[in-house]
Amino acid sequence: MDAPDADLLALLDDSFERLCAQPVGAFLDPEGALATLDLLGDPERVAGFNERVMVPLRDRLLDRAAKSDVKLRDWLPDEAAARIVERAGRPRPLPPKMVDELVASERVRDGVKATLTESLTSFVQKASAGGGAAAVGGGMLRGALSFGAKAAGKMLGGVGEEIQRQLMDRVGDFVDGAMSNVQQRIAERLKSEETSRALGKRWGAGVAKALEGTEANGAKRLRRVAWAEIDAMAPAVVAHNAQRAALRAALAEELVAVGADLAGETVGSLLDAAGLREMAHAQWRRLGSAMMTGAGWKRATDAGI
Repeated sequence: MDAPDADLLALLDDSFERLCAQPVGAFLDPEGALATLDLLGDPERVAGFNERVMVPLRDRLLDRAAKSDVKLRDWLPDEAAARIVERAGRPRPLPPKMVDELVASERVRDGVKATLTESLTSFVQKASAGGGAAAVGGGMLRGALSFGAKAAGKMLGGVGEEIQRQLMDRVGDFVDGAMSNVQQRIAERLKSEETSRALGKRWGAGVAKALEGTEANGAKRLRRVAWAEIDAMAPAVVAHNAQRAALRAALAEELVAVGADLAGETVGSLLDAAGLREMAHAQWRRLGSAMMTGAGWKRATDAGI
């Protein structure tokens, strides 16, 4: 390609300056954005773009990561990694409302009741047989209860069995009466500072361990994701959301809000703030020269541009 002549470069420079002088709001068009969303949200287009671009990109990234021994913490400065671990290890109190609802739930109540009933029933049966003291503790107490149970069996005969039966009948009543207190104790334990500290310590250790994992470990886990199913659903999901009235209204409102936030700003001022004006100018020249050099520039000059 021939080098662009001075007149072409002057034209490109002038057009770039005109672009930089334009207010940012001139490029924010809510109606145009929604029309673009309609076009991009077409299921066939989404499926084609995903298959042609996103799936190969994902596969390349996973393949590259699978061969990497880079640790996840290497993505972070040491100070940032340490701060993340420190914050993760802080006490993590459970929301009181969530704890109350959980403890009062039928599933938890049934589980606690079953555990209490099983424990008490087992204790009564073993104690009546002379071996239940094992669940209570110490050798002397165990021997005394065992001796007492055996003596009761010899002296009372069927009376001992009747006592056991009555005790077994009372187990259910005792459990029902104790449930409220037990649930309250469980809730208090879950809300305690001790539990909060323990959860924070465990979470912090988990985060620290995760940061010591490698990109290969992460790739291995990501390969377990059902990507084929996600890819199959993606077009319908995108199309569905592209037509959702709430999302469309939010998009239009946000564009208006952005325009208000950037009122008074020009394309050039934003490029200056990002430190990109010089690079953008160079790319404008390069692309413009590629399109206009030769026949394109001749047509432009013939047209009096």
